[in-house]
Amino acid sequence: MAETLSLGKVDRLLLFGGARLMHKFAPRAKKLGWPVVVFSSGRHLDEAVELEGLTLRDSLQAAGIPFYSSDEINADPAALEHVTPTTLAIAMGAAWVFDKEFAARFNGRLLDFMGIRLPLYRGGAHYTWQILAGDRRGGLNLQVIEGGLETFHRGPLVAQATYPVPARCRIPLDYFEAALPREIAFLEKFLAQAKKNKPFRLIRLKEESSTYWPFLHTPTHGWIDWSWDARALERFVCAFDDPYAGASTMYQGRKLRLKQAWFSRESTDHHPFHAGVVYRKVGSTVFVAARGGGLRVDRLLDDAGQDASADLPLGARLHTPADRLAAALGFSAVYGAKGLE
Repeated sequence: MAETLSLGKVDRLLLFGGARLMHKFAPRAKKLGWPVVVFSSGRHLDEAVELEGLTLRDSLQAAGIPFYSSDEINADPAALEHVTPTTLAIAMGAAWVFDKEFAARFNGRLLDFMGIRLPLYRGGAHYTWQILAGDRRGGLNLQVIEGGLETFHRGPLVAQATYPVPARCRIPLDYFEAALPREIAFLEKFLAQAKKNKPFRLIRLKEESSTYWPFLHTPTHGWIDWSWDARALERFVCAFDDPYAGASTMYQGRKLRLKQAWFSRESTDHHPFHAGVVYRKVGSTVFVAARGGGLRVDRLLDDAGQDASADLPLGARLHTPADRLAAALGFSAVYGAKGLE
């Protein structure tokens, strides 16, 4: 491939994928004057993109943007009909892997937006893995999709930027909200340059610096191991916080979910046998012992999402069965157009 990419004449824009970025960006892209068509999946179209419950399907209908639901994009007749020599396409969180034949139809004009610092954090659950690692650096990328699993997230970049994640960001929802305005501005700048037929210098990724972290499934992977130290537990609970269901543990056979957790420095040098014991309660906030300190939990929920702090007495021991922890380590999450496969 040439060291620069010239898009040439563009007279239509296809957007592949879903989630909140699609909800916010598609109407803005429409204002640039190109016809915009969205191809998404059923799970993305019916997913809430606002706290009030607005779905992506509702959002696109309100904006007057035509859209299609596709289980398999590579053989979708509607998608194939929309690809012309003057079509530009951008994927953002798409549920499919584009094959080589489908990608070749675009002649380099099929791009993937990735909100991570490529080639780091390939895979899934990017912000969860970043929080676990204590990584506060954000990334923005547009990458040529060459097609096929062997080239997944390995194509050359046509645009790239980084930014510091604000100190206030602790949970995935914070990372999403901090990233969204930067992502929209990044994409709008790219489209403005594309309209001027600006050539883009291709940036090759350094594979020796790459990392890959697998997709996660919160109900399976989000079980708390109370043998960890308090700071590691804080990161773990934060990593599965909103918009996800929360990290899980058990008390007397009941499943509980923890959110809004903070490391608590304590004068007592807790023994490993202390771990998991509720040693203090202040209103609905509970303090749980761990190695190296305590874990302050401001939201303790039952499996229905209701506050469970009142039912948890002082001295209660939170515990995660070994079979749950083993299952978490042995489970590989794979997602497709219809969700978890």
